[in-house]
Amino acid sequence: MTESEWLACTDPQQILEFVRDRASDRKRRLFTCACCRRVWDALTDQRSRSAVEAAERYADGLAGREELAAQAEAAEAPASAVASARAREAVVSLVPHVTQAALAAAGERADATIWAAWATSEATRVPDQERRHQCALLRDLFNPFRPVTPEPAWSTPQVVALAQAAHEQRELPAGTLDTARLAVLADALEEAGCDQADLLAHLRGPGPHVRGCWAVDLLLGRG
Repeated sequence: MTESEWLACTDPQQILEFVRDRASDRKRRLFTCACCRRVWDALTDQRSRSAVEAAERYADGLAGREELAAQAEAAEAPASAVASARAREAVVSLVPHVTQAALAAAGERADATIWAAWATSEATRVPDQERRHQCALLRDLFNPFRPVTPEPAWSTPQVVALAQAAHEQRELPAGTLDTARLAVLADALEEAGCDQADLLAHLRGPGPHVRGCWAVDLLLGRG
């Protein structure tokens, strides 16, 4: 895949295949969580939502594997109940698939990211539009063509604090990062001597930006 193809791609599975060898478990998990948050209203059982939230905490080292497994197990019940009810009524429903995407976020499935991409695309009823959005999410998470090496001088207390705040203080339930905070971060970074146009432009861009954003991760030393 060339850079122009990367920027124009509207199939998230193609992008996922391209970044497969460089995508950390953390990045995959955060993409899956971002997909689940796209259909938050469809996760009507709190146990399904809790599974996604646990997966986000686990990705950042704030939850252990035991909590992750417990939340995933708890989310099995609503998934099975919805599937059984729909089967009895002989009605085709996408909700079980969405719930399974939440389970994928909390679990260790190798295909979790692809499952979540498919499930949320179906759940929106406008799959082409959702796939395009998922590609935008993946371009926020990964930067394979114009990597940036951070300079120690950029890591001022202000830059680090702003980057951490942008990561933590999201817009919920969507889970997106605040673009105003990111713009302030870009200004502080530039004042610290950063002249990397691609990095600054990404932080100042319209997004979508989510946890795992390559620019914020770069400044926080995360992968």
